[in-house]
This record gives sequence, structure tokens and C-alpha cells, in this order.
Amino acid sequence: MRLTATFVTLTILVALYVGLAFASERERGNELYQLLASESPHSRFVGQSYILGVMDATHSLNRVWRLPLRWTIPPEVSNGEIFKAVKKYLEQHPNERDKTAYVLINTALGSAFPPKK
Repeated sequence: MRLTATFVTLTILVALYVGLAFASERERGNELYQLLASESPHSRFVGQSYILGVMDATHSLNRVWRLPLRWTIPPEVSNGEIFKAVKKYLEQHPNERDKTAYVLINTALGSAFPPKK
């Protein structure tokens, strides 16, 4: 039983890590900004879903490795406010948009919602 639980846990962690590594290298800030600024509801939805996925992966990995989060989202903050904060950061820092979207999302959230001390 313990061996099975260990195997399942390791499989999940590897899948999270590989998925995160793939996602973090694939999407750049310019591409994310184009999605968020698009007139198409579908494109905006894809960009917003990407942000939520990065947030979830970051939170999960930081818990597993006991790393501090670079942001803290208060309970009263809506997803819409989170998306606006990321879009605003990308608008204000066009010279950084060549970085990976994963890094930029975490930087934007840290700027808009700094961690609790």
C-alpha cells in the first residue's frame, strides 16, 4: 500500500513538473497579452485559463517544496481583478513581454498582490 501511494505521488509530481516546464517555455508574454487584449471572447478565455493554470501550478509546487509564494490573493479579489492585474502589468512593461508568460504572471501577481509578511 505504501509503495503504491509513493508511486502515485511521484507520478503526480513528475506530471506537474513536466506540464509546468512545458507550459512555462511555450507561452511568451507577447502571446499572453495578445490573448488578453483580444476582441474575441474565446481568445480572452484561453488567456484567462492560462493564468489560472499557472496560479494553480505555482501554488501546488510551492506547497510541495515548501517555497514561499510571491503573491497572496485576498479572498475578496475576483478572477476578473486578477486578469486585469496581469493585463495591466503586461501593458505597462512591454519590454519584458519576451519573457515566459509563467514568469510574467507571477511577477504581475506579486506586484498587484504582494505576499503577506
